[in-house]
Amino acid sequence: MPAERHIASAATDLASQVRARRVDPVAITSATLARIAGDSRAVAAFRHVRHDEALAEAAVLAERSDLGELALAGVPVAVKEVAAIAGEYPAWESPSTTQPFAFDSDIVTRLRAAGAVVIGTTRTPQYCLFPMTDDADAIVATPWAPDYSAGGSSGGSAAAVAAGFVPLAHGTD
Repeated sequence: MPAERHIASAATDLASQVRARRVDPVAITSATLARIAGDSRAVAAFRHVRHDEALAEAAVLAERSDLGELALAGVPVAVKEVAAIAGEYPAWESPSTTQPFAFDSDIVTRLRAAGAVVIGTTRTPQYCLFPMTDDADAIVATPWAPDYSAGGSSGGSAAAVAAGFVPLAHGTD
C-alpha cells in the first residue's frame, strides 16, 4: 500500500472509531501530544504545539451530539502556521509581530467543523519567501533522511506527517 494511502487510511479509520465512540478524542489527543513531546524531531516540524488548547478542543468534541456525523471526528491535524488560528501568533511573519490572530482561517474553521483537533502549527520559512523551511530556530529535516531538508514552505507539515506525529496536516492553501 502506498504511504499516502496508509496515512489517509489511518485518518479515516481513526475517525470511524471515534464516530462509533469506540475511541475517545481526548485519549487520541493525549497520545498524539505524548508522541510529539517524546521526539526531538517535533521541535523542527512544529512551531507551536497547542497542548492545552488541543486537549480542550478534544474534550468539547467528545461531548458533541453530532459526533457520529463528523468526517474527521477526533483526527489530530497539524496546520501550516500561515493559516490563522484565533489566539495564536503569526510567527512566520516578523519576530516583532505581537498581535495574535483574532479569527480562524477558513481552513481551520472547516477542519474543526469536520471534527478535527488542531494539534499545532507547523514551521514555514519567514514570510514564506524561501524554498526551505529552515530558520534561525530549527532546520526541518525529512524524518527518513535527517541530513536532508524537508524543503518547501510546507516542510513542517510534511515532516509532521512523515514522522508519524499526526495522520493529516494542512499544507499550502
